[in-house]
Amino acid sequence: MNVVVIGGGVIGLYCALELLGEGVGVTVIDDGPRPGTATPVSAGWVVPSLSAPLSGPGVAGKLARQIVDRRCAFGIRPAPPARLARWLWEFARSGTDQRHRAGLRAVLSLANDSVDAFRKLSAAEEGMEMHHTGVLLTAREPRGLSEAVALLEEARAEGYSGDFEILDQEALVRREPALAPNVLGAVHARAEAHLQPETLRSALIDMVGSAGALRYEGTAVQGVERADDGRWNVVTSQYAVTADRVVIAAGVWSTRLLDQLGVPVPLLSGTGHTVTAEGMSSPPRHALKLMEPNIAIAPFNDGVRIAGRFELGGPGDHTSRRSAGRLLRAAAPYLKRWDPSHVHAERAGMRPATPDSMPLIGRVPGAPGVFAATGHGMLGLTLAPGTASALAPLVVRGTESEVLRPFALDRFRRRDGTGRERPGERSLSA
Repeated sequence: MNVVVIGGGVIGLYCALELLGEGVGVTVIDDGPRPGTATPVSAGWVVPSLSAPLSGPGVAGKLARQIVDRRCAFGIRPAPPARLARWLWEFARSGTDQRHRAGLRAVLSLANDSVDAFRKLSAAEEGMEMHHTGVLLTAREPRGLSEAVALLEEARAEGYSGDFEILDQEALVRREPALAPNVLGAVHARAEAHLQPETLRSALIDMVGSAGALRYEGTAVQGVERADDGRWNVVTSQYAVTADRVVIAAGVWSTRLLDQLGVPVPLLSGTGHTVTAEGMSSPPRHALKLMEPNIAIAPFNDGVRIAGRFELGGPGDHTSRRSAGRLLRAAAPYLKRWDPSHVHAERAGMRPATPDSMPLIGRVPGAPGVFAATGHGMLGLTLAPGTASALAPLVVRGTESEVLRPFALDRFRRRDGTGRERPGERSLSA
């Protein structure tokens, strides 16, 4: 059996690695580094504890407060009106307490073992940078600290298996000396980790190559078409590869391929921005989530990465000095012993976002032998191992897993009271 994986990001490469472990031939086709790619923009967090869907009870009120306080981490970019409207409608629809908790449980089923999976991977790949210091959810205000505690308690109630510790101001200063004295407290999710995304991708490339995968970089896939013999042709501008199975794992660019197969999904870009900088004095030793501005900080060997913002809608493949400056200014009040003196990377990347914050994993309806693994939003690294291990048996042996049921691609189809799809309501295209 030959499987073509479309997409050479962390999700696609991890799927390729798992498929190779199943003993099948694997070809990875990727158009290579391009503006807007999500991996270089990631903060590198592996955080099952922070797997809660973005939508949920009270989210609208929280966004309103942030807008009033001029610290909102959410924005909207121009996008096809029908797609944007449908995404926002589904977002609101998924915000009930029941759907929110069900989504968290489902995502945790993929996420809980991810830290151990990456630990094993880093042990096998010497050049992969990984840190096991956990994540500190830090707050300067009582409301922020309460929200941090609620996030971890909710995750624990729905199946999170890691431990966490609530730190007052005195204990926090001892734990993380780089924090400013006006930081009120924190919750330390001690079981979490962070890793340098670029070194992870390099490690995965080496591993799939060593395991025998063919890899073509710098080639964009134009479509997936049925071959005469019933298999599938993955068509590029230069050639076509015939495959028994196809896995679409091309991030936000998966939308076009799924549209061509007659399966449009509410998948939009959630653009994020990052700044990586070296600084004066001592950088933080832990990964930090700054609760009030909703910013992620990750210390790496080559500098400190600061990530934030979620801009929903159209393409967002570049960042600006204004965006970078906004991130640095928002982080500054939390840090007393680290002052960025040299910014050496400013990036923007398009994270594939679904309205219920749950990925699209499984069979592509109406296209036997074609599968998808996309829509992981801001949890791509956290969910990569679980996605791959659950999807590979389905691709190779047709083994259905209950774990994947909540992530089915057809879950957004609108149905009537009989459970049948309503005529004329399948397309989400503009």
